[in-house]
Amino acid sequence: MDEFETIEDRFSSFAKLLLEDAAERFKTLRSCSFFDPVPDEWLARFSDLAEIRIFHSDVCLTSQDDETQAFYVILFGTAEAYRNGKMVGTIDTGECIGEGIFFSDANISSSATVIADYKIIAAEFNRATINSLRADAEAMAYIDKALLLALFKKLQGANRKIEK
Repeated sequence: MDEFETIEDRFSSFAKLLLEDAAERFKTLRSCSFFDPVPDEWLARFSDLAEIRIFHSDVCLTSQDDETQAFYVILFGTAEAYRNGKMVGTIDTGECIGEGIFFSDANISSSATVIADYKIIAAEFNRATINSLRADAEAMAYIDKALLLALFKKLQGANRKIEK
């Protein structure tokens, strides 16, 4: 077995484990920086609501100006973000995509096209799940804090790019 096959086998095994094992899914979400401010009891609830999605190389997670359909937290892998065809950033393991969906009752469009760099495993929260979370003030207090921290980190990254 060559090194590439070993990597593929590990990726497939990890994805299957996240799909089938709630404790492993919780542990993996806990390791994501996005969920740092979320207490374990709430993270367990969010973990139960997450749909595990696998995206292969060069697959588009979001398209610029299209309606945002879901919120993602990358559990494994990286993606590249493009705005008007220009690469504007990289989204790494533990970071989120599509956070704008939480901030509007109306439809909101994606600000960038996000493409899987290699293979990605992500926790997906679709619009219905997000609406159920938005109906729970306590859940949203934790999500709001996580979103604000994530947006602050993105703003810091953008400021560093501008300085260059």
